[in-house]
Amino acid sequence: MLKIENLSKQFAGNDFYSLKDVNLEIQKGEIVGLIGKNGAGKSTLMKLMAKSLKPTNGTITYKGVDIHTADNLLADFGIMIDPVFYPEMSVMDNLKFYLKLHGKTELFANIEPTLKLLELWNARNRKPKGFSFGMKQRTALAIAMVAEPDFLILDEPFVGLDPIGVQKLIDILKKWSSERQISMLISSHQLGELEALCQRYVYIEAGQLADEFDNQGAPSVLVTLKSTANINILDQYLSDDIQLQDLTLEISTDSSNNLNPLFATLGQHHMIETLAIKENHLKDIFTGE
Repeated sequence: MLKIENLSKQFAGNDFYSLKDVNLEIQKGEIVGLIGKNGAGKSTLMKLMAKSLKPTNGTITYKGVDIHTADNLLADFGIMIDPVFYPEMSVMDNLKFYLKLHGKTELFANIEPTLKLLELWNARNRKPKGFSFGMKQRTALAIAMVAEPDFLILDEPFVGLDPIGVQKLIDILKKWSSERQISMLISSHQLGELEALCQRYVYIEAGQLADEFDNQGAPSVLVTLKSTANINILDQYLSDDIQLQDLTLEISTDSSNNLNPLFATLGQHHMIETLAIKENHLKDIFTGE
């Protein structure tokens, strides 16, 4: 659906590239997580995709067409990178204006459920100029979602939502992906939320695509073994779902193995030091583990 080839961006006055030779494809209905440390180039990549920046080199094609060769190719995109709205217009009027601008007044009925989803319905008649940062983010997100886009580009969409709101947003984005085949590129530092949502990740480091990998799935149970443990007796239990590194057993909670014999052995030989849950596999990328 979207293809990026050899994409680079060098800003005027800089002797370095903020983004260098990035290649990426996003398929229809796919949810891709964009991760990387601050300053890695995530926002630059998203702004290039949104046509708010022009690339120094490379191309971005959407449905086979270079986005810089024609107007209105991004009409079916929902974009939230920086909060963009009219601060002196109410939230309701901002969404109505956006839909009118895109010739989609028939979607006015989407406004109420979108604002309720993002916990903004009670603030619909307020002007965003006085909002907190989180509420401004949610207002921009509502604008990105209200027009039933085919492609979403979202930067930090979970900011300002309480845990229930976060889960509602994750659920609706998953539903859109499966039922309406909406494609998404989502950047966030809230790694647990990304793991609950994304099917694949791309990791940007120093302006380059450093890694690309699929979602590793369910959380794991980490069993730290005592230093006196005879780990050789655990070999019979090891598999793709049960792995041993040094004195730590990592057991997937999706494991189809019968875990009773393993834990019986651990208990019988007094091998367990501590138990923990490893929820964020993505943290390993940042810590280099």
